[in-house]
Amino acid sequence: MIGSALRASGLLVVYLLVLTSVELGDILLGSLLVVAIVASTPAHDRRPARGWLPWLVAVAGTLLGTGREMVVGTIRTVRFCLGQPAAPGFVEIPRGDRSRRAVALWGVLTGEAPDEYPVDVDDTGGVLLVHLLDASDPAAVRARHAQARHRWQRHVVR
Repeated sequence: MIGSALRASGLLVVYLLVLTSVELGDILLGSLLVVAIVASTPAHDRRPARGWLPWLVAVAGTLLGTGREMVVGTIRTVRFCLGQPAAPGFVEIPRGDRSRRAVALWGVLTGEAPDEYPVDVDDTGGVLLVHLLDASDPAAVRARHAQARHRWQRHVVR
């Protein structure tokens, strides 16, 4: 029940953001559409009711970490545009135990920072390929992604 309400709320927020409107008619229509979508989709709540608080904490941590990466990435991009030397290139990040959903989350979060862009998922090699404005220290990039995965992301999506 809680999972359905969270999914419905999230979908409604996305719907209203796409419309860029909070008119009463848009909210009502969006609510009807969201209820129909959530009701027709099978629930896959694998988390017990007491597991929602740690999950919400992990979501908050993931959002804060992504926000931090966006700020730091913006600073790196500005420095690059102003002429600071950099070494653009690709870095392979080990996929590890990430599921398809966890890889999708990684791709979305990684793409938010302007200096870093997910390029490919190599299932046979077990790596995620990312392009960076400064790939001079691949070990540090891998460590940063591993820390984000270990600390927050693995608790958000399994």
